[in-house]
Order: sequence, then structure tokens, then C-alpha cells
Amino acid sequence: MNIIAVDDERRALNRTQKAILKNVPDANVTLFMSANEVLEYARDTRIDIAFLDIEMAEMSGLILAKKLKDIHGDTNIIFVTGYSQYGADAFDLRASGYVMKPISAEDVARELENLRNPVAVQGKGVRIQCFGSFEVFVDGIPVSFKRERSREVLAYLVDRQGARASRKEIAAILWGDETYTRSKQLQLGVIINEMKRALQAAGAENIIIQKQGLYAIDETKINCDFYDYDKGIATAVNLYHGEYMVNYTWAEFTAGRLSRQ
Repeated sequence: MNIIAVDDERRALNRTQKAILKNVPDANVTLFMSANEVLEYARDTRIDIAFLDIEMAEMSGLILAKKLKDIHGDTNIIFVTGYSQYGADAFDLRASGYVMKPISAEDVARELENLRNPVAVQGKGVRIQCFGSFEVFVDGIPVSFKRERSREVLAYLVDRQGARASRKEIAAILWGDETYTRSKQLQLGVIINEMKRALQAAGAENIIIQKQGLYAIDETKINCDFYDYDKGIATAVNLYHGEYMVNYTWAEFTAGRLSRQ
């Protein structure tokens, strides 16, 4: 669970950190006194929960919340403030919570139990996120892909839920109705190899099954919100808010099926 706390008063920031860690000691909690540093951090790092002070000199916590939502729409925003008049503004921003200073561990516990967007617990192993944007984590660390199309190939295999796909089928996903020329075949070979190298570097190469030119995801080797949703697991059901692999237009068919369920 990745949590940030933002306040331009060091004492209040330390108090917030202490209250968070008392409830989730294993969480990654990062503290900020600058709103601009938060935005720079958010562009490269997914934030599950943000505890934001509203009254800050550099940038209002309300403005910061809107900017964070623009980057990661499902980040849970919890306002921590000494002023009660901002409740309506927090509601308009679809904040997860609103607590008054001085914050306590009990306040944090209450907000964590009632998050607008429940956070899946990141355990060891490979975790694949399909709801919202497609992401891959190994032991909680995002997998880095040199090419976006390499990530997309993996996403397509996950979407097929263990069904095998040929290179020609994968090419159709990547390039639509374009002719599957020799040049495209060579490009696809590079893309697939780079996908496998990225997984190997992260220690997750065994999640791909390759046999006779066909590729599939090994469902037994991953934790996936999409798969858990299909099994009716409550945590995954609560995580789904109508968005599935929003990075890819071809995922709209599965998104439609999920919305009808």
C-alpha cells in the first residue's frame, strides 16, 4: 500500500505519519511539504491513499487533490484540516474522507475501513492490475517495459485468461487490419522478446507459457483483480468501478461484459 501525507507544517505531518503507521505498519508512507514535489512523484508512482492538508501556502490541498485525481483517478483523497468549512468542497471532489486536526490513529482507522476505492493488499509474487489502467507488479514493485507494445502483449494474454494466442492473433491486436507482412513479423518478434526480458529482469518469466508458437498466461502464477472478480471475491468486486484496461481499445469487449455482470 503506497500512502503519501502532505502538509506544510512539519509537526502536523509527523503526527499524520505516526497515525498512519500505527494502523498499517507495513505501508510505504512518503511525506511531502511541497505540493509540486507531490505532483512530480505522482507522475512516476501510483498513489493508493493521499492524506492532504487543505490550507497550504504553496498550493491549496483542494487544488492538489484535483491534480492528483487527473493523474490517478482512483487515488483515495483524505483531507486533514483544522477548518470545518471545506466539507462541501471535499464532497465535490469525491474525496474518500475528511478528518479534523489533530489527527489520531482512530481517525485513520475509520478512513481506511471506508475507502472510496478499496486498495488491494500487495503481497509477494506477481500482481496484475486490470481495473483502471493495466499494471504489473512483482513483490509490490512495478515492472518496467522498454516498449509500451511489450506491455500491451502481456495485457492481451492476461485478458485471454489462459487461452493460447498465436503470433498472428497478437499482431492483429497491435496493428489492427494491417497486413501481417514480414516486417511486422520481425517487429513482433522484437516486441515479444522484450516483454519476456522485462519479466525475466523482474523474476517473473515463468508467468508466460510458450509452446509451438503459441503464447498464454499461466493463471496459477499470478494474482489478478480481473480473475478474482470473475471468481466473485468481494475485495475484487469492490475494486471494480467500470474501468478495465483503459489503456487499450480492444479491451472494451471485456469491459462491456464486466459491466453487464
